Amino acid sequence: MARSQIRHLKEKEGIATLFFLVVCIALALEFSPSVGTSNLASAVTHAVAPWIFGPFQVLLLYLPPWLGALIVPILIIAGLLGLPWLVDYIGTKWGQVIFSTLYGFVLLLLLWFMVKELWWI
Repeated sequence: MARSQIRHLKEKEGIATLFFLVVCIALALEFSPSVGTSNLASAVTHAVAPWIFGPFQVLLLYLPPWLGALIVPILIIAGLLGLPWLVDYIGTKWGQVIFSTLYGFVLLLLLWFMVKELWWI
C-alpha cells in the first residue's frame, strides 16, 4: 500500500525538527555565554534580555529555575510542534480554533510585554 505524500512530509518534518533541536541544544551546551571577565568590566548583578524574551524572564522570576527555564518552554515548544498531528485526530475545524487561540494568546503576550517595556522609557 502506498504511503500518502502528506504523511511522508510530516514524518520528514518531524525528523528535521528533532535534528534541529538536537543541534541547537548541542550548540547551547558547547558555547556558554561569557559575561565580562576583564578587570575593566563592571560587576554584573543580573542580565536583562530584549523585550522579546520578557515572558521567559517572568517565568524565571516567579518559578523555580528548573521549571521556568526547562520544563515550561519544552512543553510550549512540544505543544506548538504537535499542532499539525493534533489536527489529524480532532479535525480541521477544531485544529483551526486551537491554532487561532494559541496564536492570539502569543501575540497578546508579546504586545503586552512590548507595551510594558515601552511604557517605562
